[in-house]
Amino acid sequence: MWTLVWKEILQFARDRLMTTLILLLPLIQLALLAQATGRRIGDLGVAVLDQDRSAISRRLISSLDNREELEVRYIVEDVEHLQTLLDRGRVEVGVLFPQGLARDLEDPTRAPQVQVLVDGSNAVVGGIVKGAVSAAFARYERERLEERGISAAPLIELRAVTYYNPTYNTRYFAIPAQVGFIVYQITLAVASLGLARERELGTLEQLIVTPLSRLELVLGKAIPALIIGVVNFVLMLGVTIHVFDVPMRGSVPLLLLLTLPFIVAEIGWGMLISAASRTQQQAILLVFILAMVDISFSGFLVPVKNLPGMLRWIAQAVPMYHYLVIIRAVMLKGAALSALWPHAAALVALGTGILGISVRGVSRRLD
Repeated sequence: MWTLVWKEILQFARDRLMTTLILLLPLIQLALLAQATGRRIGDLGVAVLDQDRSAISRRLISSLDNREELEVRYIVEDVEHLQTLLDRGRVEVGVLFPQGLARDLEDPTRAPQVQVLVDGSNAVVGGIVKGAVSAAFARYERERLEERGISAAPLIELRAVTYYNPTYNTRYFAIPAQVGFIVYQITLAVASLGLARERELGTLEQLIVTPLSRLELVLGKAIPALIIGVVNFVLMLGVTIHVFDVPMRGSVPLLLLLTLPFIVAEIGWGMLISAASRTQQQAILLVFILAMVDISFSGFLVPVKNLPGMLRWIAQAVPMYHYLVIIRAVMLKGAALSALWPHAAALVALGTGILGISVRGVSRRLD
């Protein structure tokens, strides 16, 4: 038995690339996750519609921007622009200062109101941003009372409206991401086993001598993975909506259309893994390693904005990052293609590029 154990250790050690990946990548993933989860949730985007344009409204905007959790990024001119920013996920909250706010604050018979629009699609972030806005207004009111040396004055009434997830149900944010990750896993695993299985069974040489071009051979292996990925997505989407009661506020055909380039991109990665692997076991191990990396950069566990600057740029090249943004936005926000086109274009570009690299890589390996 010990002789067999020693033989396995030697065989493992001879594959230097695999040994390095297995030992090094978990450490890198741990460091990334620890750094991302250890950082505070801050600099959440705020859009302001200031119809009052008074010294008081400007002071309130500064009070919002001075909060560690908040960052005033946009001063908009109309409600439609603010709504677009919320739909695209550019900001987490919108604050509307009505005309006459300063006048109402000076009149004890009036009740000044400010409307706060919160993006509740992420329940944790929504709760934090709502509390931070309330704290900023409360601080302004305390300072105003201290300056005037009085104990009571008209208070600003915050009328908070939570979009997309009024009950702050964490399942609404988590389950669509799980759908995306399962589609990712299944598609990548099926695609990665195609050529590796043929090589392990000794039938790859027979495929090579058949009258098939390299492109036809790759497509013949890729199309079944595409079909399996789409069928799995449709089944899981139905369960998500009808069993777990996650809302589907957007277009199902649009979501299916944008799922296709995501699946194509993962098929490309799977075919590269399959061409590089000598056995099915090695292919699955490489899938596991790639999944660890993609989870770290996709926003599945922690927001991408919590990563350091360079790693946020790397995340833009991860198809699952763009797809998780799309599936959450379509299901929870009812977002249309006009709001999602940057992520959709990135998915199409990545899918096309990865599949092209895959075809060339497989051709070289087979030659």
